[in-house]
Amino acid sequence: MNETILLVDDEVAYLYLLKSILEQEGYSNVITESNPLNVLDILKTQKIDLILLDIYMPQMNGLQLLEQISPKYPGLPVIIVTAVDDKEIALEAIKFGAYEFIIKPPDTDRLLLTIQRAIGYKLLEKERDILRDEATTNKVKENNFKDIITSSELMYKIFNLVEVFAPTDETILIVGETGTGKDLFAKKIHDLSSRKNNPFVAVNLASISSTLFESELFGHVKGSFTGANNDKVGYFEAANGGTIFLDEIGEIPKELQGKLLRAIQYNEIFRIGSAQSIKLDIRIVAATNRDLADDVSNGKFRADLYYRLNRGFISLPPLRKRGNDVILIANHIIKIANKKYNKNIIGFSREAIAQLRHYYYPGNIRELENIIFNSVVQAEDNQRLSNIDIPKLSEQDEKRFIDSELMISLDKLENKHIINVMGIVNNNVRKAASILHISERTLQRKLKMIREK
Repeated sequence: MNETILLVDDEVAYLYLLKSILEQEGYSNVITESNPLNVLDILKTQKIDLILLDIYMPQMNGLQLLEQISPKYPGLPVIIVTAVDDKEIALEAIKFGAYEFIIKPPDTDRLLLTIQRAIGYKLLEKERDILRDEATTNKVKENNFKDIITSSELMYKIFNLVEVFAPTDETILIVGETGTGKDLFAKKIHDLSSRKNNPFVAVNLASISSTLFESELFGHVKGSFTGANNDKVGYFEAANGGTIFLDEIGEIPKELQGKLLRAIQYNEIFRIGSAQSIKLDIRIVAATNRDLADDVSNGKFRADLYYRLNRGFISLPPLRKRGNDVILIANHIIKIANKKYNKNIIGFSREAIAQLRHYYYPGNIRELENIIFNSVVQAEDNQRLSNIDIPKLSEQDEKRFIDSELMISLDKLENKHIINVMGIVNNNVRKAASILHISERTLQRKLKMIREK
């Protein structure tokens, strides 16, 4: 392997041990440094692909060094390796731009997997930067998305993102309103990945009783609680080797968010009632119609879990923002409805098209499908649909939809935007400050205020 890895730790014996482990695994370019004060000079003179960095060193605190590295080398993954298991420090390290936080001495398999993913993530970041600079009219592989009807540039950009994210093993967060197709794109990510021949397990977290969450996700052993009459394999274990899709991730109880975070970090789970860990090899795709950034700022969702889930971010636009897609999709639904009801509806009148264009679609594509099906059932055969059965929004609903688009407070909007930007740039303060057009010092102050809320 040609990647150059820099190990920084004041314990010289540990440095040589770690170097030996990495070299045995095929990493031929491993550099060791016991003095953190020399690291910036090394980065100036050599091309480093990954850093493993200790925190507690006498010459300089590892977090202080990380704070200097991240702005100057935004695409360089840094893995923190320390003997102290401190959640606050771990979260601080991630916010300063660390890729991962591992306890010393690390499990060798986990360490190697983390290094592999971090190097892959560096390549992903490069591809994402290239993608953002390209025109949204880039050609996409039509055969990969032929079942998605669109002429929207927003959707073409999402196709490109999916093709970039899918081959990696990074955790992906898909956000979008109900009915925008989050489950469809989760399956696309799986089908375009190297895991496509392994299980794809979809879990709707909103449908699981709060008392059964842990058992459903991680399983249990016989006799672990009343009613546990047999061993149970949880969804995570069932997805081993493949992809688990956690739909409505915002509904997971706060008390279980830490266990989910641990499963992501350590690639292992514990069944309820068992002290034996189960090692996993799964890819996680999560989705939500909630504003997780807002939930983070309100203390409803763990910030460290949000950042872990947000390694790759896909935001699906609502149907009302997809331009002519409303009519394209409606025409396709007519064909399906004709076949289902043995009819021959031949399209839409101008009045019907106007109706379709000007509706808000709070239920998005699913609602459009219901509207067309209901209209086809009631229409006379061999005619155009001239009167669409569009639901009448109540004044309360109409106000709610307008408020959701326009009436958010400036403070709340700013906080959400900052959290989203930090997630997209992997918590790189310098990069985020540049995007937000504010100083790094101002951004640090705003982040502190968000964390303290």
